[in-house]
Amino acid sequence: MDVLEYWHPNVGWAGFKQGTVSERMWGYFCQLVQLWHAHGHWQKVAQEIRLAPPRPSIYGPESKYQRNKRRQEWKRDIERAEGHMHRAAFLAAEKIAGMSYLLTKDDEGKPDWNMYWALFVAVRHQPNHTQARSKVAAFETFDADTELKGDPVQIARRCLLAAGYSDIAA
Repeated sequence: MDVLEYWHPNVGWAGFKQGTVSERMWGYFCQLVQLWHAHGHWQKVAQEIRLAPPRPSIYGPESKYQRNKRRQEWKRDIERAEGHMHRAAFLAAEKIAGMSYLLTKDDEGKPDWNMYWALFVAVRHQPNHTQARSKVAAFETFDADTELKGDPVQIARRCLLAAGYSDIAA
């Protein structure tokens, strides 16, 4: 999770309750939440940089070389922020894929199963992780026993609505 070295989210873990979710699945879930928060942060940073293009120099006329250099530096800053954003999305997609390896056929209907499938359906990270619905899994609070009631599609729909997506088929 190298992307978290550049910016680490301040998640209030006191609002998260593991409930009956297994330790390993909960660990993946917590890492996933951090990565989606990081994705949102870097997405916002890239947008802010993009909306503030380089201004002319206050030190008088500048050469074409200096103007191009400033513009290239501005573009590099955007690319750097987008690189972190895409890396966070990629690592989050890997975490969701890794969660699937923790499940067996015997887990069907259990909290681990519901958590994985609800996240898989709600985030919709495949085939292109850059178009995933990142806000869905950037939880501020999460009570597993309450949130994981019902089938995974119902859970995904609740997560989508809570994240501000309209009532769409998951």
